[in-house]
Amino acid sequence: MPSDTFAKRSGLARRVVAASLAVLLPMAVRASQGTTSTLKPPIELADPANIEAGRQMFNVTCTHYCHGKDARGSGLRGPSLRNGGFDNWYLYGRISGGRPPMPAFAGIYTPEQIWKIIAYIQSLRD
Repeated sequence: MPSDTFAKRSGLARRVVAASLAVLLPMAVRASQGTTSTLKPPIELADPANIEAGRQMFNVTCTHYCHGKDARGSGLRGPSLRNGGFDNWYLYGRISGGRPPMPAFAGIYTPEQIWKIIAYIQSLRD
């Protein structure tokens, strides 16, 4: 096998492992610590700075085709994310790992950035 083909496969394998860990590790931690309702997120979700940072990232990646302006759904592919009702750890798993048609964002955002997006989503109220 040519070395460049090996390097491409090796790089792909590393990305797959990293994405898998980003999804599975939080689940393993939750399983070892109890239910998700008793786990605290690693950042303060009510902090206005976290909410604003999350809003900015959300507007870059989540509004145009999926959840629409202000996360209202707007008849696009993604549902409205307003008015709560979403468990923080559910959101973390969905954002980091994706699920068709939603892509995984673990390769784009750090865990802390994903939590800031969650802070923004949880702040939305009509």
